[in-house]
Amino acid sequence: MRAIRNLLFVFISLTSIIFTNEIRSQTTSAESKPIAEIFTDFHVNLNDTTKTTGFGVNRAYFGYDYKADEHFSAMLMVNLGTPDDVTAGTVRRRYAYFREASISWTNEKLRMAFGLTDTRLFRFQQRFWGKRYLANTYQSLNGYGYVADLGFTLDYKFNDLISGDITVMNGEGYLELQLDNGVRSSLGLTLTPNSKIALRIYGDYENKPECKQVTGIFFAGYRNNFFNIGAEASMKTNLDEISGHHAWGISATGGINFTKKDEIFIRYDYSTSVIPEGETEHWNYLKDGTFLICGVQHSFTPNIKLALDYQGRAPYDENRQNSNLIYLNALFKF
Repeated sequence: MRAIRNLLFVFISLTSIIFTNEIRSQTTSAESKPIAEIFTDFHVNLNDTTKTTGFGVNRAYFGYDYKADEHFSAMLMVNLGTPDDVTAGTVRRRYAYFREASISWTNEKLRMAFGLTDTRLFRFQQRFWGKRYLANTYQSLNGYGYVADLGFTLDYKFNDLISGDITVMNGEGYLELQLDNGVRSSLGLTLTPNSKIALRIYGDYENKPECKQVTGIFFAGYRNNFFNIGAEASMKTNLDEISGHHAWGISATGGINFTKKDEIFIRYDYSTSVIPEGETEHWNYLKDGTFLICGVQHSFTPNIKLALDYQGRAPYDENRQNSNLIYLNALFKF
């Protein structure tokens, strides 16, 4: 509780300082705005309606974005985490932690950020899909990496066709900010031949004490005013930091707009792992399997959305029960 109080005190203090500076600089080009993003839902478990049926809040981000001038800006964002995010053995309760605490410099083609900030592992694919409030990304669900980390990012737009990004980060994510003996470096390249087609290739490398880890992702997507479709293939070597424990899979999404504000959508994930020589069983049996989402979404505004959807998981392990749930998901942000 003391850590949470200290965290909230720092957040409130910094917000007050930024707000005061904004008032003092009304005659300059400084700009600032609050940020909030909330994911909430009601779900019904079709397999067992007595244990996991009910309401949930999966995300509650609150923060502040301050632009000092045309180049420099800073962002601070706090996440009120879900009880499911804590490690095994920890008391299940709400807690707060930093999701973003970064300083950035931007011009027409270049953007650099330093601090606790977004990785580039799945940010592009997540934005293309546009339905993160329904479920997490393939890479996050399967332990390929983190949405945010401590380090440095560089994004450069060569032209309207090609853009690239480089990151050098701790590799520990934003929940565990301690240092270790290695860093996770990544390189990404995005091609947008026109406003409808998008291609992206991404790779990262981390030299862990036990082994080397390599991640590779290729994504292709197409969208117009009537429908959208996207697909990606992902792989990661030594996923659980054991040599030979490699994993790979695919994730595909699609949607049809039957009005300007209504869409029918679907997503399908398939995750599997390589059985090393000398072993007979899937070492990643807890995550191997399929994941399906399908439903309908209504957008009241770009920042307020509601979706009725089915989410089902079919584990590779035959001893584990399939899960089948009906969700009513809601998104609110500003």
